[in-house]
Amino acid sequence: MTTDVTVEDVESAARELLENRISAVQALAEARQLRLGKRAELDTAERQYAAAFAAAERAGWSPEELKRVGLEAPDRRLPGRPRRARGGRARAVTASLTNGTAAAADPERGAEQAAPGHVHPG
Repeated sequence: MTTDVTVEDVESAARELLENRISAVQALAEARQLRLGKRAELDTAERQYAAAFAAAERAGWSPEELKRVGLEAPDRRLPGRPRRARGGRARAVTASLTNGTAAAADPERGAEQAAPGHVHPG
């Protein structure tokens, strides 16, 4: 085994290894910055699309109509109050009470279950 390796040779080899590692981490840091910038651009574009979609809905377009012409709903909506569901349980209960029956429209109990005091024929 040769022993003619100097301290300078060892130091030079170590610096070369470190330079390769530093170059790799510099490239990683640059890629990270690019990714963060693109993510911010995408976030801005998604907010703009959601705002434009909401404006189209306010102008009278339904989500189904927009989809039919090739404009899908945004992945996320603008922050704010959630939309109220149209129809639903309140309408079903009101309809059952106005047509002369006292049936409760509870999806967990079944629409056919009679209200207390009502005898269901059958």
